[in-house]
Amino acid sequence: MKVRGLRTLLFILGALAVAVGFALYKKSPEKELANDMKSQLTAEVTEETGVPSKPKTLKEVMSQNLKKQEEMVERKDFDDTVLGQERFYTEAEINEMSEEDFKALVLETENKLPKVSDIRKLPPGALHRTPAPVIQAGKDLGLLKEVLKVHESYERVVAPFYERCAKSAERPTPVRALCLTNLIQVKKKNNERINAADYPSDLIELSRMITDL
Repeated sequence: MKVRGLRTLLFILGALAVAVGFALYKKSPEKELANDMKSQLTAEVTEETGVPSKPKTLKEVMSQNLKKQEEMVERKDFDDTVLGQERFYTEAEINEMSEEDFKALVLETENKLPKVSDIRKLPPGALHRTPAPVIQAGKDLGLLKEVLKVHESYERVVAPFYERCAKSAERPTPVRALCLTNLIQVKKKNNERINAADYPSDLIELSRMITDL
């Protein structure tokens, strides 16, 4: 994917991670994840004056976390087991991709998407920022969108997958929100709307951060 597309993806993931409040980990034993998020939005006492500093705004926290995520992606060693297996497609491969090849790519993407149970198995340190499997899922979903820019007729192929992904309680909330956002965008192009009642309210709110329902 191009650099601009990657940075857009990172912004979306950063926004989702902050807005969700890392809710998908609330049943996990790693309580420090939620505490870290809470501390970022809480006033701190400065050493010089002993007076509480002004609490950070949500926008400031999002910007700070986005910078951390960009640094993580730019590192080559932060999670070789996850991102080292990424398959890169050339512009020519995308342009020449047949519908059957795209169907296979969609199936491969669906099978690779992480589950909540996968995230809970990560070491505590990995939960202080957007986990690598979630970032990888975003990049995989981004590849599908790159193909759709060239082959718009393939939208009917991917729409059912987006819907399954968004409705699956097994998937992490940020991943489900990305799938729902993609589904909304596909349907809007065809003058269709989703039934908001079919999805949890937190997913609907996250998607509203990116697109109008």
